[in-house]
Amino acid sequence: MPASLANALLVVFSFFFALNMGGTGFSPSFSAALGARLVSRIGAVLLFAVFVGIGSLVVGDHVVKTLGAGFVPPGTIDRTTALFLITAAALTLSIANLVRVPQSTAWVTVFSLISLGLMKGNLNGHTIVYKLLPAWLSIPAISFGLTWLFTKRLYPLRGWNYRLYEHLTKHEWKLRALVIASSCYVALGVGANNVANVVAPLSTAGVFDVQTGMLLFTPVFALGGFVFSRTAMSIGNEVVPLGLYSATIINVVVGSLILFSAWLGIPQSLVHAQTLAVFAIAFAKEGSYELRKHKMVKKITVLWIVSPLIAAGLVALQLLIFG
Repeated sequence: MPASLANALLVVFSFFFALNMGGTGFSPSFSAALGARLVSRIGAVLLFAVFVGIGSLVVGDHVVKTLGAGFVPPGTIDRTTALFLITAAALTLSIANLVRVPQSTAWVTVFSLISLGLMKGNLNGHTIVYKLLPAWLSIPAISFGLTWLFTKRLYPLRGWNYRLYEHLTKHEWKLRALVIASSCYVALGVGANNVANVVAPLSTAGVFDVQTGMLLFTPVFALGGFVFSRTAMSIGNEVVPLGLYSATIINVVVGSLILFSAWLGIPQSLVHAQTLAVFAIAFAKEGSYELRKHKMVKKITVLWIVSPLIAAGLVALQLLIFG
């Protein structure tokens, strides 16, 4: 592939990938605040941009290091292979968005890297077995468990928690501030974790340094939040109604877990942690039988398995065709 064509496609698909990630990250961050009309869409996008930028600049480089050198040697990723990785991840994420199922950007990126490592014969299995898998298995489970515990403490109304509801009702500004603050907290996690998915291949390929990449793609994430009406929180609408209290619980639990994972340098799925938190709300309110009946649960399970495999297959296919 000619270098000029590869560079042009790299710019286009990187922008497209970041735009889609911004759309999917904005919805879970600010859907509760927007739904309650606590902030305008423009105001939410601006807050999203600021906190995504802070998260990416403060913690995001930890995840970039893992994605850039943790799975394959850095020399494996040049501009052409970076194009293959980003194209596969961007197209897979777009498919998930088209069928209105939230999909993990971390999963499609990591599976793309695993495919590259397998095709080149230099995959670092140590990172997968001892760093990635323990986090991927434990973080969603912890998200479910903590959200369920907090929800059971707050629902149904009784004794001390009734007094808490009464207090927040009388001091509405405190509830408004809590919801907006928790939304910004999730945006920090989006910046710390998700921006690295597009910056890591590009910085490893020598297109630019990590900090420049974070600064360049933060506005694209914000634009994605403004342009796209993504459905990462449609799971909440379809599985169980999310009020301000339950949405705030999810934001605090998920934001904390994602930031902790990013600090450890682990590319963690915001979507998986948040979806399991939503399931925990449904389980606490309606029970396991009602949860299992939802069609959305089956749809999510299938696409979560298929989408990373599609990303891996696309990388392998491109390597076979273009070398």
